[in-house]
Amino acid sequence: MMKATKIAIVVILATIIVTAAPVSAAMFHGQSESDRAEKIVELADKAGQKVDNLIDIIYANDTVLEMIEDATLLDELEGNVTVYDEGVANVTAAYDALEAEDYEGAVGNATEALSIFREVLSSIHYIMQESGVARGEILDGQGLLTAMDRALERIERLREILDDIDPEEVSEEDLQEAIDLLDDAEAYLDKDTAIQWLLDGNVTETAYNLTQANRLISDAHKILKELARETNPHRINNFLAQMTRARERLRERLQHAGGEGVNVNGLLNQMGYENMIEFEKALQEMASNAENVDDIKDALKEMKELGKTIREMDKALTQQMHQHGQQGEQGGNGQGGTPEGNGNGNSQNNGNGQGNGGNGNNN
Repeated sequence: MMKATKIAIVVILATIIVTAAPVSAAMFHGQSESDRAEKIVELADKAGQKVDNLIDIIYANDTVLEMIEDATLLDELEGNVTVYDEGVANVTAAYDALEAEDYEGAVGNATEALSIFREVLSSIHYIMQESGVARGEILDGQGLLTAMDRALERIERLREILDDIDPEEVSEEDLQEAIDLLDDAEAYLDKDTAIQWLLDGNVTETAYNLTQANRLISDAHKILKELARETNPHRINNFLAQMTRARERLRERLQHAGGEGVNVNGLLNQMGYENMIEFEKALQEMASNAENVDDIKDALKEMKELGKTIREMDKALTQQMHQHGQQGEQGGNGQGGTPEGNGNGNSQNNGNGQGNGGNGNNN
């Protein structure tokens, strides 16, 4: 088991080192600028995935973490994870640059990411050596199975995103590709097979399957991110259409309430608005902000704020109308007499006669 584990460590580290090697222009000689940029970005992405897999495996192994902590190098490991995240941000920026046909920017960001991944890998290798992890079992069976569980959870979350995408709004081919990638990734994560391999001491194959699954999951995530970006405008438009109808209903209610004698301006003042015009202007500004932002997270934030404002005003109006109705009922509930009853009043004070049996007697 120990021999297989050591071999697995060497294979993983060697693969990452080769993948994250300095980029040479000769590697892509004769290719167009766009093809060259795309391949360099993909190279950086794959290097990042491999470093990510190594980090996941380390954090999935409590024994390894204890060894690193005993060597007082846990903070250094966490610092390297932070640096790794910076490399991931460079890869994301590289893909964005590719999409914008900024090939120089794409290559620059990808090259920077590769440099960061090499730095992180070198530091992690040092941490493992100093902690004695190289002589331990970084790829123990339980650690791999835990990492597989996390990968399966990622697949489940991505499938939930898939369920929210309307097939009629996106490319059928891209949607099917994402589905197939997740299915293939799940096939690599067959835990029964993994357990059997681990019992046989076959750590390398189990680790390889985990790496392949994570790569496929990342590819599916990229596709789903792009599909979501395509459907975002439709989602925003649908929400704004709903909010427009809600605003119209609220406007009608406010107008009706004003006609019934409710102090609408007083209500608006309590909510922070001078009058109906200012309130309408605020709602329109929030709707415009949601429609014009590029980032879906910012758009959702604006839409949430718009919906919250409408709901709060609607609730406050309902309470105000209820109070107004109660006051009206109390004001109309005098003690009046029927022709056979008694009416209490004093004509000298309020003009109400006192009648008995229908016969008024004014003083």
